[in-house]
Amino acid sequence: MLDRPAAVDTYEHSAAQDVFVHTRDRTCRFPGCGQRVGWADADHVIPHAHGGPTDCANLCCLCRSHHRLQTSAPDWRFEMSADGVLTVTTPSGTTRTTRPPGVRPPPPPESLPSLDGGPPSDRAEDAPPY
Repeated sequence: MLDRPAAVDTYEHSAAQDVFVHTRDRTCRFPGCGQRVGWADADHVIPHAHGGPTDCANLCCLCRSHHRLQTSAPDWRFEMSADGVLTVTTPSGTTRTTRPPGVRPPPPPESLPSLDGGPPSDRAEDAPPY
């Protein structure tokens, strides 16, 4: 497991942060993009100029097009949780969430096993991928 490097007090992220973020994200994190990580920038989700820390919990990979959108387009909102779950909200209010590969969404309460030991619900996303 790759440990998350410490935050730095500068705008530029450290080499260790770059490795961590690119390894965690693997592709552009903008919903539906998937551009290879080799062509992605490690971008501050909350801009550094607006108080966003240079910390892996505030850095994600965005391809150059989506990095420009995040930086320049008004009314787009980007938010990220400490475990790398990115939520993007469009100016019209549509919200999409992306997770780093391997990070599964939390199960809704109804999919948990019952107290009597019964099986969890049969949700399509829990089925094997065949």
